[in-house]
Amino acid sequence: MGSPLKILLLSLAAILTALGFIFLIAAVLNPIRVLTALGLFSLAGIMVYFVGRQGALERAEARMEAEVLRLARARGGKLTAEDVSINLRLPLDKARAILIGLERKGSALMDFEEVEERGVEVFRFPQFESPDRRSRGDV
Repeated sequence: MGSPLKILLLSLAAILTALGFIFLIAAVLNPIRVLTALGLFSLAGIMVYFVGRQGALERAEARMEAEVLRLARARGGKLTAEDVSINLRLPLDKARAILIGLERKGSALMDFEEVEERGVEVFRFPQFESPDRRSRGDV
């Protein structure tokens, strides 16, 4: 989740909390206002939970990407979704999604020559390939 949206949701949660306290104080004169205060507090809590949960998901995704990069380094700069799935104990579609995400970010490249040869999507990580391969111009 982008930072502006996060700030907006947290600001809105703060406003709802403040309104909740106002209604809680007003409940002294009219006790039914306690329900409105509880509703506002609940909405604010849901927003804070959503922002926190989204942040946790983003951190988990970053950890998985770091694990894939470690695996790529250990494997000499080439990985398939099957390699990632087996070594990191992930479902195959999740492993492929992580590799495609790394490709979009520029950390990986799909090796179309090996795709044709092996019939499997092979992702190259040039930063982890041997220097002799890079010097031949394969990167």
